[in-house]
Amino acid sequence: MKTFSIKLLLLLLIFNLTSCKKENSTSSLSEYKYADQTQTINCSTLDSKLLNEALYTFENDIANFYDDKQKNVIRAYNVFIRKAASKNKPVLQEFVSEHSVNVAKALNETGIFYNNGLNYNHDIIKCIGKNMSATGLETTFNALISTNSMGKELFQPALTGKASSMGKDKYLGLYVALEYFYSEVNKIDFSQMDFEKRDAELAKKTKTTNPVKKIQSKSATNPNVDFNKRPRK
Repeated sequence: MKTFSIKLLLLLLIFNLTSCKKENSTSSLSEYKYADQTQTINCSTLDSKLLNEALYTFENDIANFYDDKQKNVIRAYNVFIRKAASKNKPVLQEFVSEHSVNVAKALNETGIFYNNGLNYNHDIIKCIGKNMSATGLETTFNALISTNSMGKELFQPALTGKASSMGKDKYLGLYVALEYFYSEVNKIDFSQMDFEKRDAELAKKTKTTNPVKKIQSKSATNPNVDFNKRPRK
């Protein structure tokens, strides 16, 4: 009887763990805007579709804000990480899209974040470390993980001047997105944010601060100048 009770308890425990794992693998995100893009992130034990969505949404947000003309992702990474690593942090309320807020909520449900920061014990960290290709950075990243000493402040110096690597190495880009973007988005209450109004005001402000300058000739600015008149000696 005692043996039977133990077996029953074990079966119930396995069932509960399986149910929890199944729930965590299903994203609550209702809309995927980048499902047709190349799915560069592939983590077998995780929701790779959600992770790819998170990466593309993040890159779209920073490119639209930091390089609204050219939409150069590497240039946007350069400005974003420089600000994120300084005291002059990015004001996320100025440019975070509503879709990014929804993606952040879906990511939070997977256990990727812990205590208002990235959960370094989560499988996503192992996946990023295994697939990161940026020379030198992957060695530092995995060394910090293996010694259980990973932290934003410790890995941050290695990211200096590595914007090009972030744009090319999508796993490194995903780390930056999770560590410096989505973990911060989850700390902010966007419930009262009117995204359409904010974006309209931002577009108007951008147009005002960057007016199109018309180049005028001297004859247009001073019609009294006679270019046929010989100059005095």
